[in-house]
Amino acid sequence: MLKEERWQAILKILSEKQYISTEELSQQLYVSLPTIRRDLSELASKNLIARSHGGAIGITEETREIPVDFRNGINMRQKSKIARKASELAKDGDVIFIDSSTTTLHIADFIKNLAGITVVTNSIQSAVLLRKNNIRTFMTGGIVIDNSLALGGSWAEEYIKKFNINIMFFSSYGISDSGFITDYSEYETNLRRAALSQSNKKVFLCDNTKFGKASTFNVCHINEVDIVVSDDKFPDNIKLQYNGCFITV
Repeated sequence: MLKEERWQAILKILSEKQYISTEELSQQLYVSLPTIRRDLSELASKNLIARSHGGAIGITEETREIPVDFRNGINMRQKSKIARKASELAKDGDVIFIDSSTTTLHIADFIKNLAGITVVTNSIQSAVLLRKNNIRTFMTGGIVIDNSLALGGSWAEEYIKKFNINIMFFSSYGISDSGFITDYSEYETNLRRAALSQSNKKVFLCDNTKFGKASTFNVCHINEVDIVVSDDKFPDNIKLQYNGCFITV
């Protein structure tokens, strides 16, 4: 098992069980105690877990932001499939907004053959990829958000108002059982709200791990979104609240 796979397994275990000992992790993951201790030390240094005597304690996503370099490695295959399908909704000449989520980051590679498009983004990573693909790109400016290669704040929100956006691609921490798209970053939530108000078509990219997840801030209700692209069907309790178009890859 690769280190990144062990890390994801440890975080999954701690999302279901608040505390686990190093011995239990060693047995469950079939790796040595020294390896587990090194993994826990590295995860703790990234503020993904808290070390406790003889084990580790989980830290919820509502109370801390996961570093973007770690999020980039989670569910990569699903995110890429979802982004590829979503990108088919964009067309030549569009003004496109791409948010700072690690799912929409993949959009940059799938729209490079469209002619005459303009992309607006608050994602430093996306801006680099877009320019590499020779796509006309505008960045919002604003404050750099902790643990995220993203920009936000009032300057960024005001900048978005300068554009008439044809299509918006965004993701978030999750979608709650009550149908609200939620996130733990106040800056990124406010920027997404500003982009929603400027966009003709809103496309929410959502893998199945986000279903039933609520966090601190509501971005919008699912019925404010035109299209959802996912790798699985919505659970019935969320599906009943959505009247828009749902695309499964």
